[in-house]
Amino acid sequence: MLRTLILTVGFAVVLMAAASAADPQKFPSEDNATKFCKQGNVVWFNPDSKIYFESGSQSYGKTKAGGFTCRTSAEKAGFRASKGH
Repeated sequence: MLRTLILTVGFAVVLMAAASAADPQKFPSEDNATKFCKQGNVVWFNPDSKIYFESGSQSYGKTKAGGFTCRTSAEKAGFRASKGH
């Protein structure tokens, strides 16, 4: 019984840690991100919604919170691509 309780609590802690993963690496400008990520791999991420936006989308570089990062970094941090424009 006690073992089951400990395992359950441990599992819950692991899930909570994964759900609150850190934001991806943030670059101060699109140019800095491009130098690191290479052309075509830079996205704008919004930490509040856990969504990233491709270049040319309506929200790219325009949300109050967020920053430029590499697409792979955003995906590894649990962000998903925007479905809209």
